[in-house]
Amino acid sequence: MAVVGGRTGLALGVLSFVVYAALVPALYARPRPPSSGEMEVAVPRFAQVLMAAGDRYLAADLAGFRALVASTEKMDAENYRILAIVQSDISWFNPAHEDNYYIAAAILPWNGEVAAAQDILRKASDARPFDWQPAFYYAFNAIHFLKNPQMGAEWMKIAADHASDDIEKIQLQQVAAQWAGKGEDREFAIRLHRAMAKETRHRSFAGFLEKRANRLENLLMLDRAIARYDELTGKPPVRLQQLVDISILPAIPSDPFLMQYVIDANGKAQVVQPRAAESGRPR
Repeated sequence: MAVVGGRTGLALGVLSFVVYAALVPALYARPRPPSSGEMEVAVPRFAQVLMAAGDRYLAADLAGFRALVASTEKMDAENYRILAIVQSDISWFNPAHEDNYYIAAAILPWNGEVAAAQDILRKASDARPFDWQPAFYYAFNAIHFLKNPQMGAEWMKIAADHASDDIEKIQLQQVAAQWAGKGEDREFAIRLHRAMAKETRHRSFAGFLEKRANRLENLLMLDRAIARYDELTGKPPVRLQQLVDISILPAIPSDPFLMQYVIDANGKAQVVQPRAAESGRPR
């Protein structure tokens, strides 16, 4: 009887799956309403758990289905606010929910809900240490929406730490290094480069990161010398050679990538191609 019952249960399971597979394409083919009635009310979390018979993971799946079927074609700011609440609830029930962080990354920050998206992505990154994508999206949002290269670099490094493939890890580390170099905090960028150089197993990539760290150290030294020149003379220098002329620096440092340093329009040290340096402002 046990064997018969097991076979019956298996047959019912297979039949259920067949019916489900047959219905899903038809459901997705049906036109959805132009405005999202699904995103007019945020249900309290305790009520969602009660409706899911106390199973928070089932509550997450039910709320996730609600987010999936909602039409975003004509949603307004209030609808997106409700969607952010629904997805934040899903993240609270099950922070590792994959569909939830995908939707959050694809929709929320582009419609004014950056904070909610970042919270969902941060929780997903913590819950999914085997998955580099939540940290990657968090890093992208940090630099694109929040205009914070330092935060973006920090989270891109976290994404690299979560990557299992060596090539992906190096690519993510390269992006982290580039973004760190764009930030105002060059000391942080130097530390990040040196940390990644120590962690990587690839000697050539470690050498590349060390060179970038050396470049950033040179730029930091030049910026400090420019500020010192301004203090001593009461006006900013227009050429780096002026820093040597009054003995603030013994010499202009050489760039490890054979580029040249100049003073840009904002009075900061910058790297340019040698030809650009020769055709523009003298060193």
